[in-house]
Amino acid sequence: MDPVMLPSILHALIPIFSVLAVFGCPVGIIWVVKNHQYRMKELELESRRAPPDVENRLASLEARLGAIETALSAPAPRNALADRASLIEPPPVADPVRQR
Repeated sequence: MDPVMLPSILHALIPIFSVLAVFGCPVGIIWVVKNHQYRMKELELESRRAPPDVENRLASLEARLGAIETALSAPAPRNALADRASLIEPPPVADPVRQR
């Protein structure tokens, strides 16, 4: 792309972006408001019809949370391959001069 043409291209794109911004912002605002209202109605309906097994759901959630916490707090598993490789190595030499 020619650097000389860049300012003229940007100058031609300014009206396009300004029209999109002017007519797009109200549509976006209305969408956010209506989506929020819809979600609030969903939550209100869900809270009205309480499931009969609330205690079971809470117990299962607690069990899952406990499993996640134990998995995260458990020590990292040892690398068995590195442990076996250390068994193959010879013992360290105490004095290299005496070995000769």
